[in-house]
Amino acid sequence: MAMVHVTSRIFVSLIVLLSLTFSSCNRQSDDTSRHTAYVAFAGSLAVVNDQEVGPAFSHATGYGYQSHAGGSFGVANLILSQEISPNVFESVGLAPIAKLDPRFTTWAIGFATQPLVVAYSPQGPFSAKLKAIADGKLPFSTLFTIMAQPGFHLGRTNPETDPQGQAFIIMLKLAVQRYHLSPTLMTSILGHDDNPEQIFAETALVSRLQAGQLDAASAFLPQALQNHLHYLTLPDEINLGNPTMADIYATQGVTLKQGRQVGTPLVLYVCPVKGTPSPEAGLSFIRYLLSPAGKALYQKNGYQLIKPRIVGGTQSLPADIYAELLQ
Repeated sequence: MAMVHVTSRIFVSLIVLLSLTFSSCNRQSDDTSRHTAYVAFAGSLAVVNDQEVGPAFSHATGYGYQSHAGGSFGVANLILSQEISPNVFESVGLAPIAKLDPRFTTWAIGFATQPLVVAYSPQGPFSAKLKAIADGKLPFSTLFTIMAQPGFHLGRTNPETDPQGQAFIIMLKLAVQRYHLSPTLMTSILGHDDNPEQIFAETALVSRLQAGQLDAASAFLPQALQNHLHYLTLPDEINLGNPTMADIYATQGVTLKQGRQVGTPLVLYVCPVKGTPSPEAGLSFIRYLLSPAGKALYQKNGYQLIKPRIVGGTQSLPADIYAELLQ
């Protein structure tokens, strides 16, 4: 009988210990979430945020940093469905953020651009001609006739979920217009807008290009620089990276399941996400991002800083963030 009582006491002690352990873990988890900036962003921002801005932000403020990368529209949809609960969202273009207004956010700030480029493999069968174009030895318009050739393996992102995928199609339409190319060239290059043989996740394009599985791929300029890719610089009139040429970009668009998207400059916007854990940590990340230190890291990684664009009115912004923009 004594054995039974001793065993019972041990069992009860174990239950109490486990209960205290789980309670402690839950408290630690709650404390972590309350002190963490959880930042969701376009996949093209993964390098600058995860390797540069996130660690620097944590070092400067003491807040933790967590991230989720994906196509901007795809990330916006995950926030809407509450499958993820970031307290900050960074988007390429304003349209994905507009989907969250007013339930999840009421203001956003544009702070930089990332022009579109065409990255290419230096080992592929078309590499010599692509390099000749990059070096100015062949007319730039030759790029589009090369991409239309049979056997040319092109990679791009899904226009339904990613602004880069939309921008690449709009860029081709702008090129047809600028260089007086045959409209049928678009079909030869793309097949169709959602051609599954060309569409890959944004985070997979670079690795496929580096492995020689693609002859060329859509990319943003910072992606090409950060990953040491060979690339062709596109003229401002078609690269969607110059805000002063918004009227030219708007002459072309792409029709998607979610509606027609007209060409707009590829401006990076950041906004807070309401109703999520640790809003102050999120605002702290935005403050750091817009500070001279944060913007310098973006500029170092190939992004082109612009005069801040405030969406939602200055009265919506926290006073200290608005003051940061005036520096």
